[in-house]
Amino acid sequence: MYETDLTDFQWQVMQNALPVARRRKYSLRLILNALLYLTKSGCQWRLLPNDFPPYPICFYYFRRWQADGRWARLNKMLVEQDRQQSAPSR
Repeated sequence: MYETDLTDFQWQVMQNALPVARRRKYSLRLILNALLYLTKSGCQWRLLPNDFPPYPICFYYFRRWQADGRWARLNKMLVEQDRQQSAPSR
């Protein structure tokens, strides 16, 4: 487990924007954890720890989600969720 791994709550929020119904060899949560680790650590793709899926698979999803705008949607969802949680109660 890494410091950058998604919590259960974070994963629940992100599942709404990801196609999780299909069976895969590697879970999307594990792939997202790898991408978060890569972003935080700044390591090279080939240097991802062996706990994560192979780097070509992670890179494939990174580029695919970048091209179809999914990263932007995920970011928007998380910002909205954070604003709702931090808004003062009425």
